[in-house]
Amino acid sequence: MSEPEPVPVVGARPSGPPSNWEAMKQRILSHMNKDHQVSLKDYLLFYKGITPTRNIEMRDITLEYITIGYEIVHNRGIDQLEAKIEFNPPMKSLADGRDVLVGMAMQASEGLGYATVTPVDKFILPTWRSIPIMVLVLVSTYYVYWNPTAINDSESVLRKYKVYGIEIVPLLMKAGYWAGIVFHAIETLTLYIWTGMYRVPMLKRTAWCICAFLEGFPAIGRFRTLMEENDKSSENTKKTVEKKE
Repeated sequence: MSEPEPVPVVGARPSGPPSNWEAMKQRILSHMNKDHQVSLKDYLLFYKGITPTRNIEMRDITLEYITIGYEIVHNRGIDQLEAKIEFNPPMKSLADGRDVLVGMAMQASEGLGYATVTPVDKFILPTWRSIPIMVLVLVSTYYVYWNPTAINDSESVLRKYKVYGIEIVPLLMKAGYWAGIVFHAIETLTLYIWTGMYRVPMLKRTAWCICAFLEGFPAIGRFRTLMEENDKSSENTKKTVEKKE
């Protein structure tokens, strides 16, 4: 009569050579520390209420928890600390680590108000369709703001066209300019909020906002395309994780 197979203990290392366990563990730690610093920061903030300053590092992973080291810089010096974040429920194997960590990252980013786990690290240059808009903005700025005498000078050709005695060209230029500034400012604010939600790095976030101010809606449209691509990818990842669970 054959002996019954041993029942695995929750939290115990899987049967097999210890080197397999250690190799898998080191792969997870290396991958998270190299490619997912944003998620490690989210873990600390969402699950522990900790805002680290620098040197965030996943130092250990078991079937029950992960350990993250970090530093907090303050006036008195630097605190080197660790936080333990428990899995609920514990994993059955380190092979489940990817799905569990991805699920936690998605929960943390959503809970913190972000629309994505992985930053949208991309900038799309304006197309030729945006050139007339940007030229109009720059030319209008020159005439209305930098060189207003071109409009206000009594000898200016722009003041010779009148409708019912009103110098219509300067009036339309000024009204159109300030209306455009208001609309483009609103579009810039919109893109500033969106790029924050999608974690765009600061340099590229600034470039997106400059484009929004100069060209308006075309910049909004280009970034919306990136948002839709990211949302579709995130939704597919979420479905994959939920299916495995």
